[in-house]
Amino acid sequence: MSPPRQSFRTLTLLLSVTLLTQCGIPSPPICRNIPRGSREAPETLLTAARAAWFDFARSHSPADRARYNAAVAKLADQLRCGSGPFSTRASAMGTVVGDRELEAAKLDLGDLDSLVPADSVSVRSVGTRHTDPGIGVPMVGWISAPEKEDRRYEFAPPTGVPLSLTVWLDFDQDIPTWRMVYPGRVPNTTVAGRTEPLAADWSAANAFYWQMSDLDDLDIAKVIIPSRFIEETDLYLATPYDPEKIPVIFVHGLNSSPGTFKQMFNELQRHAWFRENYQAWFFSYPTGTSWIYNAARFRAKVRAAGELAASRNGSDTWDDMVLVSHSMGGVISHASLVDPGTRFYDLYFDEPLPQVDISVNGRQAIERLLLYEPLAAPERVIFLATPHQGAPLATRLLPNLLSNLIKLPKRITIDVIQVTLAEIGNAFRDGARPLETSIGTLSPAFGGFEAMNASPWRDDLKRHSIIGEWQPLGLGPFSSDGVVPDWSSRIEPVQSEITVSSFHDVTKNLPAIQEVSAILKLHLREQ
Repeated sequence: MSPPRQSFRTLTLLLSVTLLTQCGIPSPPICRNIPRGSREAPETLLTAARAAWFDFARSHSPADRARYNAAVAKLADQLRCGSGPFSTRASAMGTVVGDRELEAAKLDLGDLDSLVPADSVSVRSVGTRHTDPGIGVPMVGWISAPEKEDRRYEFAPPTGVPLSLTVWLDFDQDIPTWRMVYPGRVPNTTVAGRTEPLAADWSAANAFYWQMSDLDDLDIAKVIIPSRFIEETDLYLATPYDPEKIPVIFVHGLNSSPGTFKQMFNELQRHAWFRENYQAWFFSYPTGTSWIYNAARFRAKVRAAGELAASRNGSDTWDDMVLVSHSMGGVISHASLVDPGTRFYDLYFDEPLPQVDISVNGRQAIERLLLYEPLAAPERVIFLATPHQGAPLATRLLPNLLSNLIKLPKRITIDVIQVTLAEIGNAFRDGARPLETSIGTLSPAFGGFEAMNASPWRDDLKRHSIIGEWQPLGLGPFSSDGVVPDWSSRIEPVQSEITVSSFHDVTKNLPAIQEVSAILKLHLREQ
């Protein structure tokens, strides 16, 4: 396959927007009828589970542990698929719910809308299933986002929260007691006084989240009709903010979503060093609008999240932040980490801002768009397949046709400032197009790239580049990942730079993921 054919295929998919913008993606069923294999009498299953529990305590045999887990899994099906509160379901089968369930997640069992066995969740979309053997049954707990109410916590995902859980029955109590914890914080339990590791599935919750989430749906619509998704522009956390963990913010590119990082996140989340030290954030935005506008929204959201960190005594870890940015997301990050002075402003205006005939809101919006200070955090940024000098593909026929289909929003919001595009457009000098589409601003001829690359980086910022190249390698400046040419992907100076054999979707490339992992480990060593 040659680069032009791949690009043509991608753009053809982009143009197939009509049906996709009209159709939602159905969510997977949470709980069907109790599986046939789990319909045995609970007394029979309890007897089998109790015998296996004490057999395992004596033998420490994987076979006895497997017998215990199999019986508990069937009982857990009856617990999760029954009617009424969890405590009532537990009592009906001769068990009780422990008073420390979900203790590590700081939630009550009643907060869960559903429980799903981890092994029933397909992980095909995120890659390899990563598990740890042990006592108990890995589950995914799902907490739906409340409708028309405040989020459960700051920067919570819009559809709901998945929890990696391990469920087991404790037979060391007078009455068999259900336990449920997050294995990342409670990795062990006791069996007849003997410490044993808990079973864990580190991939199922990630995969389930993307199946249930609308952040990963309708990427093409986010290009063509960005106004439909303006309100979803935000940073999102999968779990409540933890001030002890270093934030890693993932920023996606054009015709994409946070889901482009699902394989990478799956590979990182499997490691205890990542789970214990880092907390993932995802920036989601409509990709049809100019990267100058999206960069302004990004800076506003990061600063708002920084205020949360400061209020939770997390300023130190917040300042240790790492950005992982792909494609146009890398341009958004690059623009947010340089001091532009008046370079962007001079693209559109001949006179100083106080002399521009525009409302107060309009003037403040222009300041946030074009006359801004770089972000004080992060400490490090990783660029993946980033067109620092534009992408020539954006100047070709099909992208130009696609750009003409994009319907820009009439009103834009930056931080808390709202203004119409028409007002800003009327203030621009003659011939300056107000906030062109994303495709228009990705052309190497767009003056924003010259302004950005002429602007100095923020002091003490560590930079890394991961560049994709088609097979065969070794074409030097003439190589490309199919979208971004080699000469546009490279910046100087950087702390590290590698080239991987990959198309533009380097977020799914294993050597690229391994390099991100190595950089994050280096980051920990340097703290």
